[in-house]
Amino acid sequence: MSSNAITIFLLFLNISIFPAISALNQEGHCLLSWLSTFNSSLSATFFSTWDPSHKNPCKWDYVRCSSNGFVSGITITSINLPTSFPTQLLSFNHLTTLVLSNANLTGEIPRSIGNLSSLSTLDLSFNSLTGDIPAEIGRLSQLKLLALNTNSLHGEIPKEIGNCSRLRQLELFDNQLSGKIPAEIGQLLALKTFRAGGNPGIYGEIPMQISNCKELLFLGLADTGISGQIPSILGELKHLETLSVYTAKLTGSIPADIGNCSAMEHLYLYGNQISGRIPDELASLTNLKRLLLWQNNLTGSIPDALGNCLALEVIDLSMNSLSGQIPGSLANLAALEELLLSDNYLTGEIPPFVGNFFGLKQLELDNNRFTGEIPPAIGQLKELLIFFAWQNQLHGSIPAQLAKCEKLQALDLSHNFLTGSIPHSLFHLKNLSQLLLISNGFSGEIPPDIGNCIGLIRLRLGSNNFTGQLPPEIGLLHRLSFLELSDNQFTGEIPPEIGNCTQLEMVDLHSNRLHGTIPTSVEFLVSLNVLDLSKNSIAGSVPDNLGMLTSLNKLVISENYITGSIPKSLGLCRDLQLLDMSSNRLTGSIPDEIGGLQGLDILLNFSRNSLTGSVPESFAHLSNLANLDLSHNMLTGTLTVLGSLDNLVSLNVSHNNFSGLLPDTKLFHDLPASAYAGNQELCINRNKCHMDGSDHGKYSTRNLVVCTLLSVTVTLLIVLLGGLLFTRIRGAAFGRKDEEDNLEWDITPFQKLNFSVNDIVTKLSDSNIVGKGVSGMVYRVETPMKQVIAVKKLWPLKNECGYRLRITEKSDVYSYGVVLLEVLTGKEPTDDRIPEGVHIVTWVSKALRERRTELTTILDPQLLLRSGTQLQEMLQVLGVALLCVNPSPEERPTMKDVTAMLKEIRHVNEDFEKPNYRGMEATSNPNAAVHSSSFSRSSEPLIRSPS
Repeated sequence: MSSNAITIFLLFLNISIFPAISALNQEGHCLLSWLSTFNSSLSATFFSTWDPSHKNPCKWDYVRCSSNGFVSGITITSINLPTSFPTQLLSFNHLTTLVLSNANLTGEIPRSIGNLSSLSTLDLSFNSLTGDIPAEIGRLSQLKLLALNTNSLHGEIPKEIGNCSRLRQLELFDNQLSGKIPAEIGQLLALKTFRAGGNPGIYGEIPMQISNCKELLFLGLADTGISGQIPSILGELKHLETLSVYTAKLTGSIPADIGNCSAMEHLYLYGNQISGRIPDELASLTNLKRLLLWQNNLTGSIPDALGNCLALEVIDLSMNSLSGQIPGSLANLAALEELLLSDNYLTGEIPPFVGNFFGLKQLELDNNRFTGEIPPAIGQLKELLIFFAWQNQLHGSIPAQLAKCEKLQALDLSHNFLTGSIPHSLFHLKNLSQLLLISNGFSGEIPPDIGNCIGLIRLRLGSNNFTGQLPPEIGLLHRLSFLELSDNQFTGEIPPEIGNCTQLEMVDLHSNRLHGTIPTSVEFLVSLNVLDLSKNSIAGSVPDNLGMLTSLNKLVISENYITGSIPKSLGLCRDLQLLDMSSNRLTGSIPDEIGGLQGLDILLNFSRNSLTGSVPESFAHLSNLANLDLSHNMLTGTLTVLGSLDNLVSLNVSHNNFSGLLPDTKLFHDLPASAYAGNQELCINRNKCHMDGSDHGKYSTRNLVVCTLLSVTVTLLIVLLGGLLFTRIRGAAFGRKDEEDNLEWDITPFQKLNFSVNDIVTKLSDSNIVGKGVSGMVYRVETPMKQVIAVKKLWPLKNECGYRLRITEKSDVYSYGVVLLEVLTGKEPTDDRIPEGVHIVTWVSKALRERRTELTTILDPQLLLRSGTQLQEMLQVLGVALLCVNPSPEERPTMKDVTAMLKEIRHVNEDFEKPNYRGMEATSNPNAAVHSSSFSRSSEPLIRSPS
């Protein structure tokens, strides 16, 4: 049934059931008309009281009337109204309140809304409205609240809003608005709330005129393009409680005048480019509860004056360049719940007075230069959820008192100089979900008490001196997802109880002294992504049931004493990207099923075993593979199948029994001799190999390169460099077709060819083109002897071009490196923002060479909002970019190398993003919590790359 038919039916139904509809006044008719545009079942559910027999709609749900019976208010929230703005209501002259929020309204706001002259409240928030904000809203002189937030409105904020002189609340956040904030906002003398955040298209500076809004309580311009300095004149806003301009483009310093905003409770300026010192004048903000200045360029020390802000609950100064010690005055902040000072240059000891912050929930001091021991007083923090102090210079042991923090969820003390054993009592913390002690000097055994830590999700104790056996009680940790105990001195067998940890995603036990066999219970670890048991003394065979781990993308069992054959079942692990079984005692042939692992793109390593047989033909399907090592086995046959692996960057087939010719590909041409040494029957020099049914030529030409492909054997005829010269008979200019057609060639062949150049040149027509490259055109030519050959004619180059520019793949790599630098820095190659006007390559190289700046300061500030792992990933990509722009073309990587490096960077990072324990994201929703701090970051290092 069509929508028109439904409308007619509804109207007929109303008339049939309610014969007294004629008694309803005009406003009631308008409301019923609007109701008829809804779905009928929706109407029946939510609008059952809208009775046409009534005299007026004053008793209807969602409707309020004035004393004289006219509709004065309509409030409908959180009901799905699949319709557009109700134009039927634009004639309601007595309407003072119109709230249609979270109702899925679509379309545009009609310009005739300016006719509702009595309107004091207009709330159309949380809908799907589009179009501009109509300037006619400026005619609503009685308007006190205008909420248009969380729609898809675009265009500029109309300056006519400045005419709404009674306006107190202006909510425009989370739209697609653009342009500058109109100075006319300063005319709204009664304004208490102005929120326009979440509109990245808004740019320019904070208008000075906003200081006229003396009643302002909330100024929100977060997540916009607002730039420039914070106007010092904002200090005149004595009632301002919240200043929220985070993740914008603010520069300059924090004005001391902010200290005059005596009512300030929330100061959110994180994620900008603010520099200078934190002003002492903040001490005047005695009502300040939340101070979020993280991820800026602040310098100097933490001001002692902050100790006067006794109401402070959250301090987040992370990711700046602050130095000095934690001031003793902070001991006065008894209400403190979060103290976040990560990623600075703070020194000294962790002050014992932090144990007096009895309400403290988060203490993050990582990535600084703290020394001394962990104060036992931290054990007094009964509300503590997170304690991060990784990447410092702490020594001593973990105080046993830490186990008194019964609510502790995450403890990361990695990358310090801590020693001793882990207090057994620490494993009785039921809420502990993350325990990271990577890269310290811890010793002793993991006690059976670990089985009590039932909430544990991440256990990472790598790079320490732990000894003893792995306790079977690990099997009681049913929520465990990461188990990383590498680079220790653990002995004994891998406990079969590990199969009970069915949520495990990573098991890394490499570089220990484990023996025994791989437990068959691993088949139950169906979520496993990474299994690394390398560099142990594990024996026995590879369990067939490893094939059941279909989520596995990295399997490393190298440098053990594993025997038997490679199980065919590994072919079921379709997600494998890296497979390393090298340096074992494997025998038998390589299963064909391995060639079905088309996801293998990082590494396949079967080297240093006793494998026999030939390379499976199925290896031709490993088209994404970058690194292949089959060296030091007893493999036989030819290497022909490897010639089709176009993405190979590294290959080692040395010390086998391969025979025949090397494939004629660039990779094999560029291989060092060590990569195929120790294969006595392998034909390395093609010119010395006997090839029945083919001739060999050696010639070169500046404009013509000939590659012969025999029609029967499909053997590529190598074109050797040197010896052949050409001369042009006539024509001074080049690049014109009539001259190309008249070229003659003077040839001095080094070997007998069974065709002439004339046989070739006459066939170079457009109809025979089969491809085009950056250096020339490729033709298909059939010789008089019925041989099909590929001919590449190089583009002619001007002499000066030949001297000044080598158009090679390495030129493309350089350009790609420049593009990477543009993306990472947010600057163009020649950018006004680059000091001294130098090129981007010069700027980045010089900054890193002279070490005058931290690596992260080179990155685009918007990229710095990413997680710690993603930042590390970007810095690694920066390293790749610098390789690409090496001044020496010979030392630049190939694009294939670049692709492999980027894949490896992404692979080792993507599965190990740092968890966020706050559970709070930046939001513009007035009913939701404002983003309170930077982000909880654990050390979580990258899993080691295969050696």
